[in-house]
Amino acid sequence: MLPMTCESIPFEPPQGWEALLRVATTQPFAAVFDSAASGALGTRSFVSFAPIMLLQCTGQTATWQRGRNASRLEGDPLEVFERIERFTHQECPLREPFTGKGFYGGWAGLLGYDLRCFIEKLSPPKPEGPWFPDLQAGFYAWTLCLEHSTRQCELRLLNGAPAGPEDIRKLAADLTELFSSEPNAATASAGTKKTLLTDRETWLQQVSTVQRHIHDGDIYQANLTRMVRHTGDFDGSALYAVLRHENPAPFGGYLDCGEGRGILSSSPERFLSVSGRLIETRPIKGTRPRSPDTAEDKRLRDELLVSEKDRAELTMIVDLERNDLGRVCKPGTVKVPSLLHAESYQRVHHLEATVCGVLRDDITPVQFMRATFPGGSISGAPKKRALEIIHDLEPVRRGPYTGSMFWLTPDGRFESNILIRTILRDTMGVSYHVGCGIVADSDPAAEWDESEAKGAALASAIDKYAGSR
Repeated sequence: MLPMTCESIPFEPPQGWEALLRVATTQPFAAVFDSAASGALGTRSFVSFAPIMLLQCTGQTATWQRGRNASRLEGDPLEVFERIERFTHQECPLREPFTGKGFYGGWAGLLGYDLRCFIEKLSPPKPEGPWFPDLQAGFYAWTLCLEHSTRQCELRLLNGAPAGPEDIRKLAADLTELFSSEPNAATASAGTKKTLLTDRETWLQQVSTVQRHIHDGDIYQANLTRMVRHTGDFDGSALYAVLRHENPAPFGGYLDCGEGRGILSSSPERFLSVSGRLIETRPIKGTRPRSPDTAEDKRLRDELLVSEKDRAELTMIVDLERNDLGRVCKPGTVKVPSLLHAESYQRVHHLEATVCGVLRDDITPVQFMRATFPGGSISGAPKKRALEIIHDLEPVRRGPYTGSMFWLTPDGRFESNILIRTILRDTMGVSYHVGCGIVADSDPAAEWDESEAKGAALASAIDKYAGSR
């Protein structure tokens, strides 16, 4: 056994936090959890890169790297991750609790949407669409934490982590030198080509198909999405800097997946948060665009709050989330402390709720992931049948979209988002999905307009990035 301790010291970004992010997101397997928005949920951000261990799973094949050693594993990705996480926890236990808040090192990565196939008996993902790992988990021996209320930054190190840095002051000096440098100038190809994978007419037909399933009693609602593709040469770090300015969000982030692939997220939605044994989820349903006119903006927000359609849509998902949490929580502990409240973001108003409970003592992180993934707000109700209908209608795989970026500490703290308002970058260009929850009284044309409003910030970020090169 090699017990770990967590040390922390103040860290002063030599050129400020924004410049630090610009450099950090160019580093190998960077993991950035970025609360760029103000408000109660945007309290702190975390940055790390160069994990000392890395697991990447695609289908039932996994690559496991530990230092210079690499091995190939087979099996259910969540089972593989659970074995490795349990082994690491047993071999390198935390000697004493860390008293600071949030992430201080440990596992961070991706739960891709198509892990659904390993949770329910569902059809495999379609061959077309973004190719990313179904699961990626790196073990990060250190992290930088920015406390937004004070703008104070702290370096945290898991001392004793296998093959991790041992001297926090030397690590701080190395990071100061790195962050004093200028990032490489970003380039873009002379032109980018935009392609709608699903045109408006096809989308309206798909919405009508979902409604037929609802009228036939198959489902109550389903989250239907479509993909937009831009071919060209995109610098992920530079594009992310534009995105977080265009659409600051409490659960944003950047994750490098290797081989030219990256996840650039400006998500407003929490998937799961665990502190101690308290677990919380914050589903979103219902959207109105923001208006520059104050009176009109308030009218749109008030309209959302009283919309019977949107309230019913969110209430259905709250019931689904209560059921999911009830599978892993102590009896009688699942509560809904906040139902049907409006939150305002840079581009849209959303209707949101909070569902929480107390985990049973025997429940592991992978067990609560299995019980709740993928999130109800981006699948539908009942969940399994909604997932089947989504697979039948959507022409391409979702990949990371509507999956989750997460971190998990050695003492069981957990935070994750729903990967919406997210750009996926690969060697061919970038893509993003937008979608809506479809219910019996949905107006197909209005759902198209809502999906356009959700994608506006992503489209604007891509256009501004390409136009500035």
